[in-house]
Amino acid sequence: MHLNTTSSLPHLGYVMGQFHLPSTNSVLPTAENLSNSSELGSWLHDEDLDVNTDIYSKVMVTIIYLVLFLLGTIGNSITAYTLVRKKSLQNLQSTVHYHLASLAFSDLLIFLLCMPIELYNFIWVHHPWAFGNNICKSYYFLRDACTYATALNIASLSIERYMAICHPFKAKSIMSRSRTKKFISCIWVASFLLAIPMILIMGEIYKIPQDPTSLICTQIVEDSTLKIAIQPFVCFACSKRKSEEEPKES
Repeated sequence: MHLNTTSSLPHLGYVMGQFHLPSTNSVLPTAENLSNSSELGSWLHDEDLDVNTDIYSKVMVTIIYLVLFLLGTIGNSITAYTLVRKKSLQNLQSTVHYHLASLAFSDLLIFLLCMPIELYNFIWVHHPWAFGNNICKSYYFLRDACTYATALNIASLSIERYMAICHPFKAKSIMSRSRTKKFISCIWVASFLLAIPMILIMGEIYKIPQDPTSLICTQIVEDSTLKIAIQPFVCFACSKRKSEEEPKES
């Protein structure tokens, strides 16, 4: 009954919400052709913030979103409720239902927390961003955290099934209920830790200065800054690994 549609489909809101930039071959209006600065700002506003989607595309994407939302929410809710409340499943020796419940919960969070915002502010109303800076950061943080949790839950479920089928006797001793619960808890902690950078690099920004209608929720840190911040950690990891390999070679 579990529906894992979010892990296989890209975020349609991101695809539909790409900003349409003017090509270099287009003829730009000169300052002489524009009567005043307000006309210049209006032209820049239309070119920089317009999204290249017609009403037909928006309606089609909305229908797809609604179908996915209903199927995903209902299916994952039933799955999570059944796995949590059914005592017959809890009495089983297998721990697979813990992984399935965690997977259903992570998918359910994506449907409930992310899809409504994507549908409203990334498909229909592209600008201005209507939910504030905290919601902007929280949206990307929760979206990435739940996505990481879904991927890690699928990986842990695959490992559990491999051990149960290929090494059944070893699996009984290694994959106990208490260890499985701790492992799933570590998955969620790791997912939230991996998503913390989104709080720092995402936020509100005015695409056009002093224009309140150009407020968008996007990356506020330059890519070059991110590269500079990541380089020391990469160098440290490489040097540490090299130092660990040198004694083995000698």
